Amino acid sequence: MKGMIKQYIPVLFLALCTVMAVTAQEQPGEVDLLIKGAWVFDGSGKDSVRTNVGVTGEKISYIGTSDAVKAKKVLDAEGLYLAPGFIDTHTHADKWVVQNMGPVTPATRTNAVLPWLYQGVTTLFAGNDGFGTYKVGEKLKEYEKIGLGANFYLYVGLSSVRRAVLGSKDVDPNEEQLEAMRALVDQGMKEGAIGFSTGLLYAPQRYAETEEVIEMAKVAAKYKGSMYDTHMRSETSKLLNSIEETIRIGREAGMPVHVSHIKSAGKSNWGNSDNAIELIEKARKEGVNITANQYPFEASMTSLRANTVPGWGQSGGTKAMVKRLKDPELSQKIMDELNKRDPESGKNVIISSSRVAGLEDFNGRSLYDIGQEWDTDYGETVRRLLIMYPGLSAISFSMSEEDISNFMKEPWVMTGSDGGGAHPRTYATFTTILEEYVLEKKLFSMAWGIHRATGLTAEVFNLKDRGLIEEGRYADIIVFDPNTLKAESTFKDPAAYSKGMKYVLVNGKLAIENGSYTGVLAGKALKRQGGE
Repeated sequence: MKGMIKQYIPVLFLALCTVMAVTAQEQPGEVDLLIKGAWVFDGSGKDSVRTNVGVTGEKISYIGTSDAVKAKKVLDAEGLYLAPGFIDTHTHADKWVVQNMGPVTPATRTNAVLPWLYQGVTTLFAGNDGFGTYKVGEKLKEYEKIGLGANFYLYVGLSSVRRAVLGSKDVDPNEEQLEAMRALVDQGMKEGAIGFSTGLLYAPQRYAETEEVIEMAKVAAKYKGSMYDTHMRSETSKLLNSIEETIRIGREAGMPVHVSHIKSAGKSNWGNSDNAIELIEKARKEGVNITANQYPFEASMTSLRANTVPGWGQSGGTKAMVKRLKDPELSQKIMDELNKRDPESGKNVIISSSRVAGLEDFNGRSLYDIGQEWDTDYGETVRRLLIMYPGLSAISFSMSEEDISNFMKEPWVMTGSDGGGAHPRTYATFTTILEEYVLEKKLFSMAWGIHRATGLTAEVFNLKDRGLIEEGRYADIIVFDPNTLKAESTFKDPAAYSKGMKYVLVNGKLAIENGSYTGVLAGKALKRQGGE
C-alpha cells in the first residue's frame, strides 16, 4: 500500500501544480477594464464562447471566467458579441486626417474617422490606388502630431513616385529615371510602408507598362511582410487580362499581391466573376499568393474623368486635360469616343461631390438627367461638367448582386471599404456585410463574417499584434448587439453613421461608449511589421 502511495505522489504533485498554474492564469489580479459576459468571437473563424475579456493599458491581459478578477472599470456585455476591431484594407481616409487642422469639436473632427469607428473599424490602410506618398516617415509623424481616431498603415504609391520623376505625361522612363523611381519606392518602404500600391486606371499610372510596375514591386518585395496592392487596369471588359497582369507582377516580383475592390463591372460583363475566381484559384494552386478585398455595393465611385476621358486626353495633368476639353478638334475626338457608349448608361452614373461649392444642384443626379436638362448628348454633358470641375466624382451602378456574392464567399476575399467619399461604402461597408450578408441572407456565419475583417486580414498582411482576441495583442475590441446593427447610409443620404456598436476600444481606450464617440484620439501611426 505504501508503495502505491509513493508511486502516485509525483502524479498528484504534477496535478496540483497544473491546477495552481491554471488558477494563477485565471486570476491576473487587477485589470484596468473587464468586459463581462460577452459572446466572444476571437477572429480566427471559430464560433463564439461566452467569457470575459480584461484589458490592461493598451493590451488584452486576460481571457477567462474567474469571478476573482478585479477591475478598475467593468462593462456589462451580457448577450452582446465581442470581436477584434475590424481592419479596413483599402481606404482614402488619409484625406480625412488632414482635412481640418483648426480647432473643432470632438464630434466634428475628421481625423477621428468616425464613419469607420461607428462600424467598428479600428485599423485602416491608406495610400491605396497608388496615391500614397513616398515620404512615409514624414507622413506618419504628421499623423502622430494631428492625432488619429484609429490606427493607420500607409502604402507607398506609384502615382507619387512617377509624378516626382516623370511628371504627369504619357512617357516611359529611361534607365536613369527608373533607378530614381526605385529609390523613392525604397525610401517609402524603409520608412515603414506596408507595401507598394498602384491604381493602373488612373493617370499618370495608367501610362506605366507592366515591366515598369514589376521593377517597382521588386523593390518593395525586398522588405519582409510587404504587399503589392492594386486597383487593376480594368474591372470591366478586360478584367481577366488585368488579373493575369496582377498575377504576373506577383510571380516576377516574388511577393504577395492583393486585388482591391474586386468586381466585374458593366452589364455586359456580369457573370464574369466565375472566370475571375477560376483564374485566381489556378494561380494560387501554382504558388502565387494572391488575395482580394471587396465592398458589398452594386455601385462604385471614382473621379468622372478616370471613367470617361481616354488616357491621351489626361496626359499632362488637369490643366492639360481641361485645355483639350476646350479645344474644338480635340474635345470632339474625346466626345466621339464617349458617344460610342449606350446613351442609357448615363442613367447609372450619379454625380456625388457633396463638398464641392457650386455643384450642389448636380449632386444625386444622373448624367442622363443633366443631359436632358441641357439638351446635350453623353459626350457633351461630360465635357461641360469636367470643364466646370475637373475633380468631379461620380457613382456608377455597374455591378450585379450575383457577382458580389460570388466573390464574397471566397476564402481569400476580405473586407475593404474603398471609403473616403460621399458613398455608403465609407459609412456602412462592414455593417452591411454583417447585417445583410450574415444575418439576413446567411451567406456565411457570423464567425466567418468577423474573421474576414479581422484574423484573415491580420494573417495576410502580417499584423502579428492585432486582429485576434488573444492575450498580449493590442486591445482593439468591438462590442455590439447583433439585433441593433443597422447601416443608415444610403446613396441619397450617404453621410449617416452606422448603428449597433455599443463599445469600440482602440489600443485599450474607449472610443465609442454606449454608442457614442468619447472624443479620444487613441489611434497609432503604424509601420509595417517584419523589418527590412
